[in-house]
Amino acid sequence: MKAPARGLCLALALAALAAPALTGCGGDEPSVVSALAHSPVFAGAVRDLKREDDETDVREAREAEPQTREERVEARDAAEQAALEAAPPEEGEGG
Repeated sequence: MKAPARGLCLALALAALAAPALTGCGGDEPSVVSALAHSPVFAGAVRDLKREDDETDVREAREAEPQTREERVEARDAAEQAALEAAPPEEGEGG
């Protein structure tokens, strides 16, 4: 093999061996995105996005939960009614 061809072949072989490790695809990381998210360059941005998402989830949950006693009673009654409708009829009723 000529020297330039040998160098190119060696470079391609090294790239093929290093690519999975560099992208995170070779281990327990399922994708390149996961590898980038865990890299120090993007870790701060990902952490901020997760925090903002968690805060939004908490805020939406608080807005959706019943506030007054009447709303809580209505929610409980609706849940009980849904449970009764979802339950299969019991056999042996009515004699």
